[in-house]
Amino acid sequence: MFRSRVVLAVLAAMSLTAIVQAQALPKQTTPPPAAPVGAKPGMPAMPPAQPSRFDEIDTNHDGFISRDEFMAAEKKRFDEFDANHDGKVDAKEIASSPPLMERNLRTAERMIKQWDANNDGVVTKAEYDAKADERFKAQDKEGTGKIARRGPPMMPPGAPGKMQPQPIQPVPPAKPTKP
Repeated sequence: MFRSRVVLAVLAAMSLTAIVQAQALPKQTTPPPAAPVGAKPGMPAMPPAQPSRFDEIDTNHDGFISRDEFMAAEKKRFDEFDANHDGKVDAKEIASSPPLMERNLRTAERMIKQWDANNDGVVTKAEYDAKADERFKAQDKEGTGKIARRGPPMMPPGAPGKMQPQPIQPVPPAKPTKP
């Protein structure tokens, strides 16, 4: 019971910084494992499992993350962000940190693979436009040449009552006529 509470407390603490943690720690490289017991020759091998964030922090591999292990991981992360080593970080330092730049590069590589029709590693305007047209058609479910808004109609903030469709452009009030 106590053990599960400790694990839950650690996981809850980790969730507060999960976004930054997932982006900031460098990947550990490990040699490939030996062939699994019972593996058949000629069968594709399963890729080795990447260590989890928990496993990376649990440096003594006892199944628990101590405060010292957690704080050491956080220090490492801060040091990676603090590019000019002044003991402070700002948004520009974080955005230009190697872990985030690596993540952005992987995202960009995925985008190129999706859009590059002839697999030459570059996306021409024609290839981009063709994929954009595919994305539009996938959203235009009724084939009307228009993408409909999904979800409930917008309602002005603070408007009472049931949600009513709002006009795209408000109708201006009528000008008073002079007698």
